[in-house]
Formats: sequence, structure tokens, C-alpha cells
Amino acid sequence: MSFITFDTEIITRLKTGSIKNVFLFGDSFDRSVKPYVVVKPIAGGDRELYQIIVHAAIGMQDFLKEYILRKLPALLKEPLETEGKMVTVRSTGSWTGPYVDEGDNTLAMSRDFYKPIIL
Repeated sequence: MSFITFDTEIITRLKTGSIKNVFLFGDSFDRSVKPYVVVKPIAGGDRELYQIIVHAAIGMQDFLKEYILRKLPALLKEPLETEGKMVTVRSTGSWTGPYVDEGDNTLAMSRDFYKPIIL
């Protein structure tokens, strides 16, 4: 039996969209292939938070805005499996960008989603 985390479920779902390069924060990957998405789990108190950061070439503001505001919520609207239960991630309503990531000279935007903790 393989161990599949909720992070993996989110990454798998996002890869079904128009951006195929989707990675977990902290994993190594080729930043030269753009656009790409980074899924970053962050501390969230009574829920699990995920910051989803989308990187694209400089000048692609319209693409980023469309992806963050329309495509990303559409990709995550169907429930994902976790701990044998189906759970729907929800947007916190918080998004940022666009901003320049000077680490790889990309334009980036992010949006935060959460998964309620199942007890």
C-alpha cells in the first residue's frame, strides 16, 4: 500500500489543468520550465492551509490573473480524498500579486486555500 498525502492529492489535481509543472515547496525542480506551480503547506491553526504560487514569464500578468482567479478554484472545486474521506478545499479569499520573483526572474501570483482538519 502506498502512502498518499493530501499535498500529493492537490498536486495531482492541479496537474490536470493547463500547467503541468506542479511541485511541492521544498522539492527540487527545473525552474527554467515556465509556467510552473508550487504548492506550499503552511501552518494554519484549526485548518490546513496551502499557498499555491504560480510562476510565469515576465509580461504574463493576464495569464496569471486568469489562472489564479478562475482556473485554480475550478480545478479544486471537486472533493479530494484524505484519510479515507472526501474533502473539498476552500479558498480563504486571500491572493497576492503579481510580483517579480527575483530568484528566477519570473512573475508570480499566489492564492491561499484551506482544508478543514478532520478529527
